[in-house]
Amino acid sequence: MRAKLCFTVIAVSALAVFAAVSLAGAETMKWRQVQFYTKGEVLQIGDVPDHIIGIYDQTGLASFETGEVASMTIKGTLDYIKGTGPIQGYMVYTFEDGSTMTAKYQGTTRPDPSGKGARWETTWTYIQGSGRWAGIQGGGTSTGRRFAPFGGGAQAYSDVIGTYTLPAK
Repeated sequence: MRAKLCFTVIAVSALAVFAAVSLAGAETMKWRQVQFYTKGEVLQIGDVPDHIIGIYDQTGLASFETGEVASMTIKGTLDYIKGTGPIQGYMVYTFEDGSTMTAKYQGTTRPDPSGKGARWETTWTYIQGSGRWAGIQGGGTSTGRRFAPFGGGAQAYSDVIGTYTLPAK
């Protein structure tokens, strides 16, 4: 039992050191993205009132702290009870030079206190990059708000922050 505990402590410590070393030299990136729901479809589950599952498609622009702008698409799913529940999906950013970054996200949405729209918090991880973003690793968080009920045409924004590393050239 003691040996197993000792091994666990050593393994967790080694992972913490590895994570700290692998993030050494990581760059921070911040941006705001404005997105529009181009598609939103839901199905009522029927087990409890206001339980829905759905899919959505968004397009928009991401404005980075550096002044750079990228077009973006989001494809995601939701599972809400009375407007609260998990979301997950993928974000793809395309820059003017054709380079791309793709991230996978998961989070939680809840109704906005104003009674209109919703707010969310997510965590995300880069899963792929191309061009100057080839080999990107890292991730971050976002918070955002939708200004209307879920569905096509709704407007939203997200404030995003993350860290990344790129392979040595």
